[in-house]
Parts: sequence; C-alpha cells; structure tokens
Amino acid sequence: MNKSDLDTPYVLIDVDKVEKNIFSMQDRAKKSGIKLRPHAKTHKLPILAKKQIEAGAIGITVAKLGEAEVMVAEGISNILIAYPIVGTQKIERLFKLAKQADITVAVDRYETAKMISNRFNEDPALSVGIIVEIDSGFKRVGILPGEPTLDLALKISKLPGLEFRGLMTFAGQSYNAADIEGIKQVAMHEGSIAVETGKMLQKHGLNTEIISVGSTPTSRFVSSVTGVTDVRPGTYIFGDLTQVSIGVHHLNDCALTVKVTIVSRPSPDRAVIDAGTKVFTMDGSESPIGTGRGYVIGHPNIQVSWFTEEHGMLQLTSEDQYLTVGDTLEIVPVHCCAVINMFDEVAAVRDNEVEAIWPVLGRGKVR
Repeated sequence: MNKSDLDTPYVLIDVDKVEKNIFSMQDRAKKSGIKLRPHAKTHKLPILAKKQIEAGAIGITVAKLGEAEVMVAEGISNILIAYPIVGTQKIERLFKLAKQADITVAVDRYETAKMISNRFNEDPALSVGIIVEIDSGFKRVGILPGEPTLDLALKISKLPGLEFRGLMTFAGQSYNAADIEGIKQVAMHEGSIAVETGKMLQKHGLNTEIISVGSTPTSRFVSSVTGVTDVRPGTYIFGDLTQVSIGVHHLNDCALTVKVTIVSRPSPDRAVIDAGTKVFTMDGSESPIGTGRGYVIGHPNIQVSWFTEEHGMLQLTSEDQYLTVGDTLEIVPVHCCAVINMFDEVAAVRDNEVEAIWPVLGRGKVR
C-alpha cells in the first residue's frame, strides 16, 4: 500500500530516516566510549526499542511503569524507569515487573526508597536497582548534588531489597539555551556535577556503575565528560521542530510527519486541515523557521498558524493558493513525543510504501 492510500490524520514514520538517526546516535556514543540507554517515551514502540538495542543500546529508559510493562511484555529486559515510583499500587506493579526483567528505578527522596524497600524486603530472593536523581539545574525533581546526594545514597544503600547502582540527572534547561554553545555549557555542567558527586560516593564505598546523563540536545557534548557511563536521549530517533530550533537535528532528517487533508478553503489565503490540538497538541514553541505550529513538507512558505481541537488553520501565500479541498499534506510537528501519544497506530513508510502498521503499545501509559 502506498502512503497516499492512508486516511487522515495519520502519523507516518520514515523508516530509512529512523534507522539513520538510530545508527548516528549509537555511533556517536560508541566513539565517546559510553553506553546508550535511549528514552522510549518518545516513540512508545517496542519494535523501535528493539531496533535501538540491536544497534548497540544497553537497554532503554522509560518515564512510567506502564511504559515499562509494555516493553517487558515485548521482550525488552533492561529498563531504567527515570521517574519516582510512589504508592502501594505502583510498588506492587514494580515488584511483579522486577521478577521479569532487570529494572532500575530513579529516586530523589529517602521516603520513596523506603517504601520500595519495604515491599522487596518481603522476598529476600528479589531486588530492584536504585539510582539517585540529582538536580543539575532544571529544578524539576532531584536532590542537590554533593553532600545531600551522598547522605541520601548512604541511607538508601543500607535498605534491604534495593541494589544501589549510581546516579542520574537531566538538564532540561538545555532547551532554553540561546545557541549550541549555550547547550554545550549546560551539558558540561550537567556531566561534571554527576561525575564529581559520583566520585564522592565512590570514596565512601558506594557502587557507581551508572552515571547517567543527557538528553537529545546535550548528548553530543556530555558524552565527552570522563566518568559519564551512559546517555539517555529520546527525541533523536524522530526529530522535530524543537530539535531543529536548537540546532541538534536537521529538518531533512525528521522522520515523523502527520499526513492531513484540506477540508475547507474559506478564503484564497486560508486553508483548514483535519487535525488540531488533538493531533499536534499545544506543546512546544512555534517553528524556528517561521512556519508557525508545524512545517509543511514541500511548502516552506505555508504558515501553520493556529489550532482548535479538530481544525488546523493554514495561512497560504500566493504560490500555494492552488491547493484545494481534498488535497493532502505532510507536516513536521513542533514536538514529536506529544504527537505519537495521540495515536493508536502509525504507518512505517519506506520509499512512500507502507511497510507496516505499528500499534503504539505505550500510548496513554501514564500510570
């Protein structure tokens, strides 16, 4: 089936570009002598997680237990859950998951680790990996580096049922950097904080087999910090306008697009498409190349100007006013992670032919 036969709105995944992006990041990690633990919250597709592992990734990162459960069910066996696991129900699910795969969980408070320990201590034959998340400046979650991290790690290391494995951090402030040099400075700061704190832990006999850092923006730089063991980029696999805007992805390498149909032409300079916020969401800033809330492939002067729930409004220049009701377009979104979570399935496309329909098994797994 040709992609032209697909109904709209539909997410298209260019498999050639995905594979190029996977191997490019893996090659970068290999040359830096570090491990790649890609974040699967971007694609939510076990088939792509397997491609990443086949290319050399040591495992994957997820945000939520639900994503981990989906991946384990499909045979992924090494998973970092980079999110606090809190509450009896979630800890019970974690307990069951740890019987099936090698699971590591990030925590930033003793109380969180103690609750997990209480459950795992009920079965002396079972344990779960624990790493401490450091706040390297993003001010989301994480404990302050240095002595506060050391104190927490020492306490956690004494808890039964837990296997202390090291540290992680996420410098989300890199997305606000003014340019590539700014991203580099954030990355080097992120890496050095994690490594120096790791050295403190090592002096006290604590295991630091994992010093995990990085995101798609910072991964190219932070991997050069001696002592970092792995990076966790996610968006690199598809790319989007946010990554293009900060100079870490090329527009031509963006692998995810949304196929849409023009459903109305209210005026010569305006077209309406069958996709709004329920497809593209309102996440992220506008296009860095002056095209609004998306980039229309082959029509660089069209403005994706605004959305309502079911409608997308396009502003047309004179050269694009030939477009009519029924015409289809492909749009690169501002933020690919948000878009794929809106769809039950996506089309894997190679040379304009639909190679497969992939169910988005991790979609909506927010618990």
